[in-house]
Amino acid sequence: MDLDWNDAHTFLAVAEHRSFSAAARAMGLGQPTISRRIQELELRLGEQLFDRGKHGAMPTRAALRLLPAAEQMARWAAEFDRAARGVENPGGGVVRMAAPPGIAVEQLAPFAARFRTSHPEIVLDILSAVEHVDLTRGAADIAVRTQLPAEPELVALHKGSNMPGIFASEAYARTVRQPCSWHDLDWVTWSGVRRHVVPRPMLERIIPDFEPVFTSDDYLVQKAAVRAGVGAMIMGRPVLFEQTDLVEIDVGVQLPAYDFYIVVAKSVQQVPRIRLVVDELVAMMG
Repeated sequence: MDLDWNDAHTFLAVAEHRSFSAAARAMGLGQPTISRRIQELELRLGEQLFDRGKHGAMPTRAALRLLPAAEQMARWAAEFDRAARGVENPGGGVVRMAAPPGIAVEQLAPFAARFRTSHPEIVLDILSAVEHVDLTRGAADIAVRTQLPAEPELVALHKGSNMPGIFASEAYARTVRQPCSWHDLDWVTWSGVRRHVVPRPMLERIIPDFEPVFTSDDYLVQKAAVRAGVGAMIMGRPVLFEQTDLVEIDVGVQLPAYDFYIVVAKSVQQVPRIRLVVDELVAMMG
C-alpha cells in the first residue's frame, strides 16, 4: 500500500485537532477536501480511523496505533523542509522563532528590527504563544522558553535571566500613595484559561483574595490597558527598550528574577542561519 505524506499529514491534523473543520483551517484547505482524504485513507486501510460525533472526530483504536508513525513522519518532513530551505538559500531564508507573548512583543520584535539592519537576507517569523510549539516537527526553528526542554531531541543553547518590575502609566503612578505595597495597586493580568501564566500565580500567592481590576487573555490588550491608566502590570525591566510612556512603581521589595532558555532541535543547531540568529539573540538578551 502506497501512503504519502499528504495522507499522514491530513490524518495527523484531524487526530490532533479532534475536528475536521479545525484540521482544514490548520492546513489551509477546505473541509470537504479533508473529509475526502480521510475517507479514501479509511477505504485503503480497511479501518475506520475516526468516530464522528457531537464531540468532534475522536480517533479509533486503529488511529491510535497509527499515530506514533504519523508523528515520526511529521518530524522527518520538518527535517527535510529545513534541509531543503538550506540548499535553496544557504545564506538566508526564513527563521521561525517562538516565545511567550511578553517576550515575543517586548524582546523579539525589537530584536528583529536590529537584526534586519545587518542581516537583511534573513526573514524572522515570530510566533507568539503561551503553549510550547513542537520544535521537533518544525513548528519553529528557535524557541525562547521559561523552562528547560524535557524532550531528548531538543537542546538549550543559552540560559539567561530577566529581572521584572511593576509598570504603569505616569498618570496612574501619580495616583498611587508612597510608599506603597502590593495591596495598594490596581492589577492588570491574565484571565480565563491563561490564569496559570506568570505573573498571575505569583500575585495570587502574595496578595490574599487577589482580585485584579482588569484581565485579558491577550498580552497586548493588557499592555494597552496599562498605557490607558487602568492599573499596574508586571513586565520584564530590560525589555522596555525605548518606551517612555510607562514608569516603574516601587513596592519596597525586589521581584524574583526568572530564567529563560533559548532552545532548538539538536538536528538544526549548526544550521548557519539558525546559529546566526541564536548568537545575535544571545548577545542582545545576555
